[in-house]
Amino acid sequence: MSEADWRRHFGEAYALAATRAEEAWIDQRLIACGFTSNVDRVAALDRALVARLYGETVIAGDLPRVTRGDTVDELLAGIAQCVAAGEGTDLPLRPEVQAWLLERMDGRTQIGGTGAQAAATLATLGFPALLHLTGRSPEQIEVLPHREAIFVGGTHGIAPVDAVVAPDDATMWHPVLEFDAGLRAPLPGSPAAPAPNRVLMHDDPVNAAFGIDPGFDAALANPGVAIGAALVSGFSQVGDEATRERLLPEVAAAVRRWRAVRPELVVHLELGAMPDFAAVARIVEVLHPVVTSVGMNIDEVRGLLETRGETMAAPGPGLVAQMRSLAACYPMPRFSVHAREFCLTLTEEDPAREMKALLFGSLVAATRARIGAFPAFADLEATLEIAEANPDGLEVLRALGVSPEGEGESGLVATPGLAVEAVASVGLGDSFTGAMLAML
Repeated sequence: MSEADWRRHFGEAYALAATRAEEAWIDQRLIACGFTSNVDRVAALDRALVARLYGETVIAGDLPRVTRGDTVDELLAGIAQCVAAGEGTDLPLRPEVQAWLLERMDGRTQIGGTGAQAAATLATLGFPALLHLTGRSPEQIEVLPHREAIFVGGTHGIAPVDAVVAPDDATMWHPVLEFDAGLRAPLPGSPAAPAPNRVLMHDDPVNAAFGIDPGFDAALANPGVAIGAALVSGFSQVGDEATRERLLPEVAAAVRRWRAVRPELVVHLELGAMPDFAAVARIVEVLHPVVTSVGMNIDEVRGLLETRGETMAAPGPGLVAQMRSLAACYPMPRFSVHAREFCLTLTEEDPAREMKALLFGSLVAATRARIGAFPAFADLEATLEIAEANPDGLEVLRALGVSPEGEGESGLVATPGLAVEAVASVGLGDSFTGAMLAML
């Protein structure tokens, strides 16, 4: 299919989403977004900030992969390793290490957490969202955009998010460093980052031990509240294995309750980067029998494959074969991988609906990358006027032999991303996920 054909398909997905948003607002049909929430401080990791953090220090190149920042040296090594690999991660920090970093970085503040960023994306687009909050401090609520479209659950229904501010709640701050491709890592040989990415870091006792909010659970189990889809995410912030093993059965039981009341409910599990991907595999192992969909970015599918002793194939038929192998281990109706260049989904559902969901998600993520903020429909329209289908993504689709409607063989749906000049990298997958759920 030509680039012009894909531009037409992106435009059709945009038009359908605009109609869906109007209908969702009229019907007050919510998309439920859980679980973690925090306040991000996001800074560009450029040569000036590298110099400020590292000085003349060059990190040893033979260190094992850092999974925690318990010391400043470990923090600096972990950041350098991510830059050199062009990969992102979620790195827990000790309080004094986080304080050291925050003293040395500026940055913009924004809502953090996959569920919270998905809800903020939806609200900015005009889709009402039900948000699971782990903290309700004034700073936490203030960074939520379009709060008129964001609600929280209670035993008797839902309430506007502005009505639940808790002045005594502590604000969980997360430093985030974005880096561009080509940034030189402070390692022997000064390797250049092969791709742009971000490093998420946190000292966060609230989200490290979160539980399911009873009000959120009650709203999803209440048939009188209109809810079209539910997102479960945020497990990368859980502090330790014991907490995770306590939490995962609670989440599985809650999802069963929700689906007993709402048999057609789409329940989507979005993965997240973790230093130890065995933990990610465990999350999928426990939750895949109860959810209807799982999504991950390209780094996360690479990590899952590595837990099986496999090296990820180049995007194309080899990667799809590996996706099929993973999907056979974790059977569910929908198994999806998203990247800036392309999206690939194995689905038992309507392929036309899936294609529009992927295209709209890609449009929203590309627009957020282009403007560095949660986009409204006017921003999406501007992206459609200037962006082209990603040429690398089109090459992947040609290699897969997809049809003019994005369909490949045996339930595969594949779509290209959009090529834009990016000014931000944080939260693009979260915005993709929220927009995608609006279409499913």
